[in-house]
Amino acid sequence: VLVRPALRAPATQVDPRLGARDPQELLRRFLAPMELSTFLRTCWARAAVAVHGPPGRFRTLTREFMHDLDLTSLLRETPTDPIHAWIRKPPPAAAISSSSSSSSALAAHASERPGGTPAAPPLDSVKVDAEAALGLARAGAALYFRAPEELENLLVPGLCDALGAAFAGRYAGDGKPRGEIETFIAGKGHVTGWHTDFQHNFTFQLRGSKTWHFKRGPVEHNVRALTPHYRSRSNYEQQMKLHLTSDPSSLDFRPPEEFFLDAEEVTLNPGSVLYHPAGIWHHVECTTDNTVSINVSLTCATWADLIGDGLRQLLWASPLLRAPAVGLAGNHARARRDAEAALAEVAGGRADRRRPAAARDAGARAAAAACQRRDIAAGRGARGATRRPLPLLEIGGRGAAAGGPVAHGKGGTSSSSSASDGSDDEADFTAGSGGTSPAGGSASGGGATERRAVGAGARRLYALHVNFGNEDVASW
Repeated sequence: VLVRPALRAPATQVDPRLGARDPQELLRRFLAPMELSTFLRTCWARAAVAVHGPPGRFRTLTREFMHDLDLTSLLRETPTDPIHAWIRKPPPAAAISSSSSSSSALAAHASERPGGTPAAPPLDSVKVDAEAALGLARAGAALYFRAPEELENLLVPGLCDALGAAFAGRYAGDGKPRGEIETFIAGKGHVTGWHTDFQHNFTFQLRGSKTWHFKRGPVEHNVRALTPHYRSRSNYEQQMKLHLTSDPSSLDFRPPEEFFLDAEEVTLNPGSVLYHPAGIWHHVECTTDNTVSINVSLTCATWADLIGDGLRQLLWASPLLRAPAVGLAGNHARARRDAEAALAEVAGGRADRRRPAAARDAGARAAAAACQRRDIAAGRGARGATRRPLPLLEIGGRGAAAGGPVAHGKGGTSSSSSASDGSDDEADFTAGSGGTSPAGGSASGGGATERRAVGAGARRLYALHVNFGNEDVASW
């Protein structure tokens, strides 16, 4: 999961302007001595790559595009507003007063550092303006903000072009590059706990040192990250829905500590370049004071994005499919009939009779896949093969209040409202790794189980429906 070339990078200057003139040469200089063809064939989207080199190779980048790492100038020019600052939070007084509580607190902090070594207390994230960020940094806070736009406009499209992303490296419409550059400034002992990203990342260590740990992630080509260190209801719900629909090797939001004990480790120093792919578990600790690094994060369009957007435009040829989706509430039978008529419109190829037969067949296959979702969720594959049912999120209390049609099971009744126990949002949701399938059976498989209506009982299952936007994912 971590590749470390034996040879060091040459002292050749890495000039960001190569992103506009010769993108492949830019990436070659970042990765040297590794060949670009080797990187693309064996490492891209598969493994992290750490390349060490002399600090001087970033001299042009830091002096001409990063204000020679002067914090006041960087904060003045950043397009980020507000700026993110991490402030270390002391452990609760109660945890210090009791030896047993102190042991528990120590174990909790140790879980944020590989190998069980006691780690620093957790951090609180706050959003501040540039002036306040400067004061907090002088007091020991860590900062996170975007790099100057001039540098971003060279490196982001340059790396996308070097990877051969073409139009998939830019947003449709305005053509803006699909990525950004983040600047990280922190002192010794700052820790970012285990998490995954949904971007592909190139990190450049400009000052100080950081130690990174890596473990293989649970999803190939993940759509969203897993960020236990940013635990919130919205993050958890969105991330886990996409995680559980991606056939993960592990259902955990965060694996147990034992999973990380054999993590691979590398320390970055000034002049080092690190590529780390989307979906890989990683943990980062600053090992010196006044560390500065930048991270180029790329979010190229996926094949699902390209094909899905193309199919949607073909579907707009049908008046029926262009019609607003109204009348969904209060009459589930009618809503179901309307949805089935829309799917039949697609499956029958009537959305665009002028399309070639091959294009109509593609639309029919897409509609058939949507129709088969219920069978797949119930444990039956597209061709009748038995497969493990998809685990779902169980949403309780206010989290289930979202409206919309509720599926009816055999002999069951629907419920348009959910029980509320008055608990707070953070305690109101759990991952259904051993929960119930839409058919009412156990997610662990087993014998046949009578279908129950989704929504029956004190808890209801949230529908597996994901709506993709440019940078956000929401559910209906």
